[in-house]
Amino acid sequence: MIWMYTKQDTEFVAMDVTSLTQLIDSASNHWVWVDIFDTNEKEREIITELLGNEPEFVEKIKKMMDKPLDINSESCKLCDHKRIREYLSVILPSINYDKEICVYPIVLAKKRRMIITWGQEGRNHSHIIKTTIRRLREGVEAGQDLNSSLVISVLFHEIAIKNSKVLLHIREKIDQMEEQALENGGKKLIRSVFSLKKMISALYRLMIDEKDFMLDVDKSVIPRIKLDEKSKPIVNEAIDLIDRELDFMDSYNRTLDSILTLQDLASIHKVESSINYLTIVLVIGTAILIFLELAVVLEVL
Repeated sequence: MIWMYTKQDTEFVAMDVTSLTQLIDSASNHWVWVDIFDTNEKEREIITELLGNEPEFVEKIKKMMDKPLDINSESCKLCDHKRIREYLSVILPSINYDKEICVYPIVLAKKRRMIITWGQEGRNHSHIIKTTIRRLREGVEAGQDLNSSLVISVLFHEIAIKNSKVLLHIREKIDQMEEQALENGGKKLIRSVFSLKKMISALYRLMIDEKDFMLDVDKSVIPRIKLDEKSKPIVNEAIDLIDRELDFMDSYNRTLDSILTLQDLASIHKVESSINYLTIVLVIGTAILIFLELAVVLEVL
């Protein structure tokens, strides 16, 4: 599907895109936001032409949408912008939790008065797009003048909010681990703690990259993405939100370290209990041997 959003007169409008001409004609008169997901062959042809006939880039993005990103892989590079013909493109992280933590890409491309987003079909991408659309529509209804700068800043803000919610699930997991630690969870718990620490470390790097990219946008370092004075506070709020989440992750790591320490103490206590038990057994055994030896001596006498 390819949807186009723009402002016409005093209305925020959405249109289903069926041809490249339709897009170009609209972009010649207004700024437009093009959102792409779950594309068919005809729609991919439109996208390829729209991006300056770069079929390899389009195919690469399509493959990225097939499954979650491996954020532990060195080849996984997010928030790293590059030029594609007349476009500036960047891949932003969209973090989701469905039984386990998954990261999906949201591709953002910017060309003059046109913004393009491409994400995976599903609740994660659609939620971010819907909340962004709702905020933009509310702004138009309130008489706000929309432009590409404001669209990008609101999109950044909604991505930051969505990504932050995954930490609630991490907190729940840590609470469960703390309960298990009090019941002496053993090796299974220790493996779970190290696995979660690894995930938190990967998410921390991801959010650092996300924050650094937004800071570069705020400082007008990124070409083709320039924020106006109305948009900067929205991006700054997203940066502050990411900062808070980074602080939370630091505290989560400290909590997990405490759980490991508690397990170490429990293991030491187990060893001490075993040593005490063995000591008692040895004392009793020694006493029995001494008694037997005395009995033999008395018998001889």
